[in-house]
Amino acid sequence: MSSSIVLELQHLATEPDSDVAPLLRKALVIATKLKREDFRSWASSELNGYDGRDVPEYRRLRASISLKNPYHGLIPVHFPSEEMFDLFTRINVQDPISNLIAILDGHSPNKTNPIFPLSPKQEAFLLQNQDGLSLPPIRTVPINQIEGIIEAVRTAILEWTLKLEEEGILGEGMTFTPAEKNKAMQSADIRIENFQGILGNVTQSSVTQNLTLKIEKEDFDSLSRYLSSIGVDEKEIGELRQSLEQDGKPTAKGFGSRVSQWIGKMVTKAADGGWQVGIGAAANLLSDAVKAYWGIL
Repeated sequence: MSSSIVLELQHLATEPDSDVAPLLRKALVIATKLKREDFRSWASSELNGYDGRDVPEYRRLRASISLKNPYHGLIPVHFPSEEMFDLFTRINVQDPISNLIAILDGHSPNKTNPIFPLSPKQEAFLLQNQDGLSLPPIRTVPINQIEGIIEAVRTAILEWTLKLEEEGILGEGMTFTPAEKNKAMQSADIRIENFQGILGNVTQSSVTQNLTLKIEKEDFDSLSRYLSSIGVDEKEIGELRQSLEQDGKPTAKGFGSRVSQWIGKMVTKAADGGWQVGIGAAANLLSDAVKAYWGIL
């Protein structure tokens, strides 16, 4: 009997030194043969780039904005509001996985973190608002966030192959039986979002639907229970209650200042490792939870 491509991929995914790009190509082959369009599309996007499409949560990173002073090095930029902070520091990384691997391969401990260029409008705004200075702005992302993308992809592939094995879908060599293909097409348990969170438009996702089921409009107890389930502690939930009461319902311009500051505080906590939620997911989880509370999700 020939070896199973599923088990072969599973084995490679457990090897920390294995290149992620070949793993994705093997995953693409399996998904195509099993007619799993969701996983095939994901693997193809990781290999070729997302090209304007919405990215998974693990590709939503938080950058640092600094001004490059020739004498004093990098000077952090402080923004007047949480909304502006998000606008400049949130990055949806659409690059092919090979570009990210190249960044890691070319990085050394004595180098600065990878630079993600600002848009021309963002750069012009930062140059115009320096109180007479004209220092070039620079946006960097911690190298461990790039590493996190690679590891998220590796883990998704591993968990997918484990589920395929559990479902009895192994293949013989590069071939799957009609029964295996039929089982793969009908199984909801091997959908890619089961392994790596939100794919596609967040407002249309099953996660959003789940939030609206868990959180009732203007029922803080249901919001509190949800926040507790994702690791937000009691003190911080109490702070959010006060912020919601003081700010009132969001306007067309977004959340009030106190709620925005609370979300920013929690995102910072996630970035520092004080809340066990990935930084790319933290802001979206909290923002969607508050929207569900107000009935506007």
